[in-house]
Amino acid sequence: MVARREQARGPPMITSGPIFQLCWVVDDLASACEVFTSRYGVGEWFTIPEVHFGPDAAQLRGAPADYTIGVALGYAGGQQLELIEPRGGASLYAEHLDRAGAGLHHAAWVPEDYDAALAEAAAAGIEITARGRFDGVGMEFAYLDGGPIGSHIELLRLSPQMKALFDHLIPEGFTNPWR
Repeated sequence: MVARREQARGPPMITSGPIFQLCWVVDDLASACEVFTSRYGVGEWFTIPEVHFGPDAAQLRGAPADYTIGVALGYAGGQQLELIEPRGGASLYAEHLDRAGAGLHHAAWVPEDYDAALAEAAAAGIEITARGRFDGVGMEFAYLDGGPIGSHIELLRLSPQMKALFDHLIPEGFTNPWR
C-alpha cells in the first residue's frame, strides 16, 4: 500500500490545479509551428513575431533584463502550448537554447493568489530566476528554478482581459481546463 503524504507535513504547496501551459524554447519558430501542426494536430497559432522586454519590465536573476523573443501560442485540445524563439539579449530562453538546445522549457500554472504563491516559493528557498510583466494588458510572470526537476515552473497572473483572450483562442469543442 502506498502511503499518501499529507500536505501539512510536507513542503509548502506553491500552487495546484491543472497545468495552464507547456512551453518549448525553439531555434526556429516557423519550423516548430509546422511540426506541432503536422505531427500533433495544433490547428492554429497566434503568433507575435517580436516581443520586447525592457529593463523596466523584466528581470533575470534579480537584475534588469533587456531581450526580444518571438512567441507562438496554440492549443492541443484545451491545453495551451507556447513556443518561444530567443531573438536577442540575455534571457532565460536564450540560456536554455545555449545550454540544452531546443526543448521543453517550462510548465505554467495560474495560481489563485499569485503573490501568495511567490511568497511560498521564497519561503521554501526557491529562486525566482526571471520575471516580467506586459504593461497595459495585465499579465505578470515569474519563473521558479526547477532544481531537481530540470525545467522551470512559471507562475502567471492574468487579468480578466488576458483570460478572455486565451479563452478565445481555445479551439471550438474544448473547454479551458485551468478554470
